[in-house]
Amino acid sequence: MKKALIILMVFIVCNVVLAQDSLKVKLLYHWDDSTVYMYNEVWGFVQNNREYAVIGALEGTYFFDITNPANVAELGFVPGKEGGCVHRDYHDFNGYLYMVADEGASSLQIIDLDYLPDSLALVYDSDSLFTRSHNIFIDSSTARLYTCGGDQNNGLRVFSLANPLNPLELVNFAAAAGYVHDVYVRDDTAYVHGGGGFFIYDLTDVVNPQLVGSLTSYPTKGYNHSGWLSLDEMIYCFADENTNTDIKICDVSDFGNITVLDTVNSGGDTNAIPHNLIIKNGFLYASYYQDGLWIYDISDPANTSVVGYYDTHPAIATGYGAWGVYPLLPSGVVLVSDMANGLFVFDVTDAITAVDPTGSEKDLMRVHPNPFTSQIYVELPHFITEGKIEVSLIDLQGRIVTHRLITNNGQKKFDLDTRFLTPGIYFLKVASDEGTHVQKITKAGRITHE
Repeated sequence: MKKALIILMVFIVCNVVLAQDSLKVKLLYHWDDSTVYMYNEVWGFVQNNREYAVIGALEGTYFFDITNPANVAELGFVPGKEGGCVHRDYHDFNGYLYMVADEGASSLQIIDLDYLPDSLALVYDSDSLFTRSHNIFIDSSTARLYTCGGDQNNGLRVFSLANPLNPLELVNFAAAAGYVHDVYVRDDTAYVHGGGGFFIYDLTDVVNPQLVGSLTSYPTKGYNHSGWLSLDEMIYCFADENTNTDIKICDVSDFGNITVLDTVNSGGDTNAIPHNLIIKNGFLYASYYQDGLWIYDISDPANTSVVGYYDTHPAIATGYGAWGVYPLLPSGVVLVSDMANGLFVFDVTDAITAVDPTGSEKDLMRVHPNPFTSQIYVELPHFITEGKIEVSLIDLQGRIVTHRLITNNGQKKFDLDTRFLTPGIYFLKVASDEGTHVQKITKAGRITHE
């Protein structure tokens, strides 16, 4: 078990009674083939009113019908043109699944999904456009395929999918990011990730891309890896693929003034790396090397909180954990690929319904003042009524600096003496049989003793 500190939520591991490997996330299905050495990306799609999952592995791609998670059907395997591929990526469009890899003599592969679940129809397998691509993204609003990395790529390549089985290159341009690792695109606006940072391009005139925004300096900057845009196009979240770095929650309403509103991480294991993330309905779903699936409520993007997690690789070993996450299926199940442990299908209902989507005050724990100096006052959320309550203050190293056990007789308020704390960020955790709430708090100024 590895859990310790997270931004806005904390769980302590190793010799601490409160330690656990999951929070409000239920495992519905798990698949792992003992002959497979390593897995990579996961993707999901709907075809003919059925839900499907795919997971990449070194030698190719596995397909599953997950319409009924209690009775999942493994449909088969499509080998890649090249085996031993650590990196595979997927995106579906208009009844086709596009598959790429970034090692060896690979190719672009296209599956006609209309034949599912009866057969896997590989209808295109060619290296005429490119041999390798690190990542792909399809902007369905414009029917365009974007490819990143790989070979024959100046930075970012764009293909028309007007004919889904005959991609036609529109532009191949060098981006300010240098090597482009990943991209998210909506309505001809491309959000580009690379070693230089985060960049936004307007591709309305696709042959003349315009750089309209960038962010090259920000907290805990590392290798800018991947990200996702909120439905209202106001918030963008991205991850840096480095150990012990934060996910950034950004205001992108003004491309000329991209602002980091908050940062979050999974904490606990300092080898944890945020890898891929997707936003859905005000929640951010993130896959972490080492630490598995984490779900954040970003409805108030400046005050992000954790609502659930599941450690897909609880063994303490570096270089493993969750590679990808896919929460976009209509049923609401969440798919996760773990590099060592294969495919996971989760029910996250408890995690995402624990938060009142209307922002009702009754479900919030209120702490004031914040920032504080010598004392804080805590008002409990409505779901904590009676019984014993464990109150913990945890510092940024994951250490419990104070712990109290309170018998609650229906009272909703209590106070804590904080004079002994040094200035800085802490996490207040209040746990009972009825639920758990964690809030980030800040000790301001220098220490005073009264």
